[in-house]
Amino acid sequence: EKFATTMNFELIGMDVNLGVFLILLTFVGALLGLYVGVKFLHKRPFKTLITSAQNINWGKIFFAFGVWMLMTMALESLGYFLDPDNYVFQFQPSKFFILLLISLFILPLQTSCEELVFRGYLMQGIGLVAGWRWVPLLITSVLFGSMHMANPEVGEFGFELMMVYYIGTGLFLGVLTLMDDSLELALGVHAATNIYGALFVTFDSSALQTPALFKTLEVSTDYLLVVSFSMFAIFLFICAKKYGWNDWSRLYGPILQVDFNKDINVDDLIAKDENDILDKNI
Repeated sequence: EKFATTMNFELIGMDVNLGVFLILLTFVGALLGLYVGVKFLHKRPFKTLITSAQNINWGKIFFAFGVWMLMTMALESLGYFLDPDNYVFQFQPSKFFILLLISLFILPLQTSCEELVFRGYLMQGIGLVAGWRWVPLLITSVLFGSMHMANPEVGEFGFELMMVYYIGTGLFLGVLTLMDDSLELALGVHAATNIYGALFVTFDSSALQTPALFKTLEVSTDYLLVVSFSMFAIFLFICAKKYGWNDWSRLYGPILQVDFNKDINVDDLIAKDENDILDKNI
């Protein structure tokens, strides 16, 4: 019973890294299933779940990953400075090295799977059916939050608070996707979030129990929400300045039907008015 609520594999005599690896394998299988569905059932390039451009912009992914990781580390350092007794250093070289490999090569597949499903496949599909950008933004954010309802954090910190956090995170990642007309920034942020949580700082009720460098004894939920939503706002401001986001109707405006087998000009995806919307058949 305790294992079911904490997902700590050591409680059932299994190596914690092996347990994490097995959990992540399920996402690898889901990612393969998504690829087959998009490629052979929808008969469209898999790349179109990420971007309408000719090539994936890896620079954007690494930019988002790097900036988000630095922001997270900076705020965690502030938390450590304010309350160092709340942190326990638990470095175990052999376990940490294996965790590092898992985090670098397997964990990004898990985060990418979630992004490709929610901010890729579902957001595009719901958007084409609904015809307006705000509809998939809200629906996928709620679905994203609902997917995390079984996480140990929900039982530990409360349903309402954690749903605000998870749905808020979904909205943030959805805004990034719609404003940039691609999934690249969201892919980088999501990967940085989970890799940081796996490698550097964990806590007893974390969904992924890992031999991270540090463990926090207590988690301040008020601090979590304030810091998280502040980071969302700061990162959006940075991206808006860097990429020249001026047309915020990308978050709510109408959507044109597109042919995913052709190169797409992303500016053509936003209809100028309701009369510009084409028949929406997937």
